[in-house]
Amino acid sequence: MSLIYSFMRMSGTRPSLHLLFYITGSFFIFLFFPSVVIFGAQLVRARAQEGFISLDCGLEGSSSYLDKISGINYVGDSQYTVSGKSHVISNNPFELQYATLRSFPNGTRNCYSLSPVQSGQRYLVRAGFYYGNYDGRNVFPSFDIRVGVNFWTSVGMLAESPTIVEIVTVPRASKIEVCLVNTEGGTPFISLLELRPFLHSMYPFADENKSLLRKKRWNYGTQGQLRFPSDPYDRIWEGVTGSFDLLKTTELVQSAVEDAFQVPSAVLQTAVTANETGHYLESRPIEGIPGEIAYIVMHFAELVKLNPANESRELIINGGDDKTLLFAEYSPPYLTADHKEILHAVINDSGVYVVTIDSTKSSTHWYMINALESFIVRPMNESQTEDPDVVAIEDVKKAFGLTRNWESDPCSPRQYMWEGVGCSYEASASARITSLNLSSSGLEGVIPSSIGNLKALETLDLSNNNLNGPIPEILGDISSLKILNLLGNQAIGSIPESLCDKVSEGSLSISGGQGECRVSGKSSNTKIIFISVAVCVIILVFGAFTYICYRRSKSSSSEVEFQAKENALSAEGANAWKKDVQFKFAKISNITRNFKQEIGLGGFGVVYYGMLDQTKVAVKVISSSSSQGSREFEAEVLLLTRVHHKNLVRLLGYCDEKQHLSLVYEYMDNGNVKDHLSDTVSFENLLNWEQRVSIALQAAQGLDYLHNGCRPPIIHRDIKSSNILLNSKFVAKIGDFGLSRAFCNDSATHISTRLAGTPGYLDPEYYQSYRLNEKSDVYSFGVVLLELLTGQPPYKKSERKTHIVQWVRTRVETGDISNIVDPRLQRAFNVDVAWHLVDVALSSTSTSSADRIVMGDALQQLKLCMDKNGSSYYTDKDSLKTSHHPYVSGETCLYSPSPR
Repeated sequence: MSLIYSFMRMSGTRPSLHLLFYITGSFFIFLFFPSVVIFGAQLVRARAQEGFISLDCGLEGSSSYLDKISGINYVGDSQYTVSGKSHVISNNPFELQYATLRSFPNGTRNCYSLSPVQSGQRYLVRAGFYYGNYDGRNVFPSFDIRVGVNFWTSVGMLAESPTIVEIVTVPRASKIEVCLVNTEGGTPFISLLELRPFLHSMYPFADENKSLLRKKRWNYGTQGQLRFPSDPYDRIWEGVTGSFDLLKTTELVQSAVEDAFQVPSAVLQTAVTANETGHYLESRPIEGIPGEIAYIVMHFAELVKLNPANESRELIINGGDDKTLLFAEYSPPYLTADHKEILHAVINDSGVYVVTIDSTKSSTHWYMINALESFIVRPMNESQTEDPDVVAIEDVKKAFGLTRNWESDPCSPRQYMWEGVGCSYEASASARITSLNLSSSGLEGVIPSSIGNLKALETLDLSNNNLNGPIPEILGDISSLKILNLLGNQAIGSIPESLCDKVSEGSLSISGGQGECRVSGKSSNTKIIFISVAVCVIILVFGAFTYICYRRSKSSSSEVEFQAKENALSAEGANAWKKDVQFKFAKISNITRNFKQEIGLGGFGVVYYGMLDQTKVAVKVISSSSSQGSREFEAEVLLLTRVHHKNLVRLLGYCDEKQHLSLVYEYMDNGNVKDHLSDTVSFENLLNWEQRVSIALQAAQGLDYLHNGCRPPIIHRDIKSSNILLNSKFVAKIGDFGLSRAFCNDSATHISTRLAGTPGYLDPEYYQSYRLNEKSDVYSFGVVLLELLTGQPPYKKSERKTHIVQWVRTRVETGDISNIVDPRLQRAFNVDVAWHLVDVALSSTSTSSADRIVMGDALQQLKLCMDKNGSSYYTDKDSLKTSHHPYVSGETCLYSPSPR
């Protein structure tokens, strides 16, 4: 075995006689025509980049250049995106691609469209970010990045160096969209964006339903990076040597034509091992959020020629905390690429997955490994808009020259729905566009006929524009169309017969347009007769139904009768309440003094301060581009008409005029809990210990009421510290019920959903099942409880972005409560109560919902905390420690889940 690293880095293709002729011919050509050879090398390298898209973001105009290290041709990004601003980094110490960037200060979602691509083929998409203090603020931003409608990862710069993220994905269409999403952590930006096509046979674990977020790609036994042209697919392999013993060879390592990974020979020509008994490799190849699913590929090729008579290398590969045996007595093939895959590795509570490689007792050579790749599995199951609707609305966008926030999918995700577009969502089908409101949008020209291809459209509002020309006949082909508003367009044509027929049938209402639709007398008489007969039939059926119900009710138990009456009275009361507090928009304007004082801003829109009959109120005005929208507005109104509790924010009124959806709440003088725990809060506004314990109890009371005091029970689905509000006396009340849903214990145990909740507070099981239940609320509440205890946000501001649950669990093991409780309290807290709250919080945030307590149990334990909280505070250091805490001693948790 040669220990000399080959000067020529082989690519993994098989040698042949053609190669001999090529080398010999190239030698003579180079002697006599050196310029031809150089040009030929550039041509070969250019052909090797077929299908590559390499964007230097922010590079002006049609500029391009050849990277001196990789030989990759980079171009500007202006033809791939329609928004953003270009910037130059004044002092860039890194690769040339990081000398410029494109920022996106406007809009929530800004996208790149990478095409052409082939549907069903696998691609590597790589994005790079280098802040370089381009804006002079010296504040690292954080934001999300998505592949189309699906979440890719969160980007946060924690050091003055480039950040790179990669994903292996399979497009469903002829383009891949990469979208940067503003999550209110600063202005999104991007430095480089690259797309690399793979062979159809490569990385088969990735498909249309799941993508692979790359975490590690290690090249064991060497240093530095290896990428294109050594890897023709331009994967970046990071060298790893450490304290291992190294194996190297100059021999070519073969890869089969059907090999699923096509690892370059240059990567497989090196490996690591050990030469001492008892040594084994323990690797943490992946870190993530507890409960996430990981995918790990280990690459092997034996580099030592073993004598089969008396030499062997047999590996044992274990995985997970319990070191489950994955592969036994595995022997890597000599100078041939091979791999072992771990398909469904679950990230443990510490946020890692551990792989151990050892050798068997009979093996004469120790463990070895050549390379390793690890990924987080990202579900690609976000509902997308049906393709014909997308094509139609894109044509409308082009015809009218609209910009707005009209990028990527028009309906998905719901919080980024296009402004003026309304959609319907069915659990088993694609989203459909059901309404289009382009009123007062400055539109000119004729109405594009492509609107007629929106076959699920129910409402079309083109009023108050400068449209002219005919009304398209194709609109009459939309069977679902109910409302057509064309008022305020003076030069628009007459109403076509196809639409008048729908008016005659009573299925369509039209406003505007030249002329009127006439309804014939015969048609009218027929309709009157039909309606009369229908009314008679309905009366007869209703009478029969009433009689049957009466007979059945006589045989029912008194308890059932009582419940029926109670439900009827509740519905009647709710309807009466809704009628009494339904305000006109003029009233909302008066309450807010013409929207004078803005006191809040969120995905739903703006919150204004107001006065209603000498009572201070907060008025939430739902914007037309709201992430909550009309559905969540309706959900919140309907829910709050029937739930009333001292620890739920009270709805005082609402306005449901089409363009002016508003909610009027009681005013909460002291804002939300999150603000009182933030790093920037002043000491006098910091919540003290007794306030924190009281808030925990009050929030638990409100949540327990939703789960156990309502029939049917209600899941809030977005419990977080910013949704727990404080009045003038610091009484805590849960707010924001736009995502809440009712569920019936006897018919279902969960709510299936495409989008709900806030990262950091989401039930870990949601990332696998996309289902939320009452235990999901319990998990979110547990996170809030840990926030109150520690004063920390759900994710620690550190390089590893540690979740608060992981952080507390590791500190519990020390047995020192002062390492957990917010240091800003200056040890002014009750130690027994603090440990008690830790128990409740950790019992609420178990990774598995089956292991969590229910809300009723959590409430009872918090009531005990209030009873204990009257005892004196411990202030001396030694008394802050205990050896009797269940998590320290290894005893069973005090609060096990109770069945319901």
